[in-house]
Amino acid sequence: RSNHRVLIIFQFEAFNSLRILRKMKAMLLVCGVALCAGFSFAAPPTTSQTKDPEVELPTFMEICYRDSPDLSKCIQRSIQRMLPEMHTGIESLGFPSLDPYESKSTYIDYKRNQMSASLHVKNAKTFGISKAQILGTRVTATDKTFNLAVDVRFPQIFMEGYFKGEGRFNSIKLASKGYFNNTMTDVTTTWQMSGEVKQRSGEDYLEIDSFDMSPEVADMKVYATGLFPDAELNQIALEFVNQYWPMFYKELLPNSRQVWEPEMVALVNKIFQRIPYRRLLPKRV
Repeated sequence: RSNHRVLIIFQFEAFNSLRILRKMKAMLLVCGVALCAGFSFAAPPTTSQTKDPEVELPTFMEICYRDSPDLSKCIQRSIQRMLPEMHTGIESLGFPSLDPYESKSTYIDYKRNQMSASLHVKNAKTFGISKAQILGTRVTATDKTFNLAVDVRFPQIFMEGYFKGEGRFNSIKLASKGYFNNTMTDVTTTWQMSGEVKQRSGEDYLEIDSFDMSPEVADMKVYATGLFPDAELNQIALEFVNQYWPMFYKELLPNSRQVWEPEMVALVNKIFQRIPYRRLLPKRV
């Protein structure tokens, strides 16, 4: 019985660590795209940079000026206006749909004390991103530096996909494979990022060097098949996860930053480095 409890704890911690990473990446993509709207440019495909710095921008994107006293309010309006448009993506700018946000393949390794795990998530889809509510923004922007905080709420986030993993606790080894879905209700967080303006090919571009967030989740429901070969034990594991998820979530979230921050900074920069700063946040004069 005690061994079963240890295995359940281990499996949940490794699986939940991956779930956190996938959720954050999706949220980050929202952040990057939303900021693009607020800054009067559109997000790029993640495979290449735009060769034309004068690419035409969608009419629903409001221009916000970095020397305006209303910059924060302008960005908040623009983000909120833009999110519904991202339900189907922006074809003219090559930006994919955010709702659902699809991820073909993600790997993650997790280790803590005697516990270790390696997981692979495939064909994951995340729903509910376009329903985000922007509660407030705070921004400071100069000719050389940029800092932004965005308070955001997601009424509900639903994610599903397939996973395969291996885990170990001391000499105990565990393999799992199956389908999972995860429903999170009333998710709130603050996106915080900062960066500097750097020159490239005769143009100034914003480069983000830090990104942080600590999502708070009011409620969470997890379902998965294949956590354990035995159906009864699989059900016990799910009941345990759904009862005690706040404890594990609180413990794992701070430690996950070293995994997701580099990926998120890189993702944001793939967006920001497509459009010159003079268009990203122009000056009024």
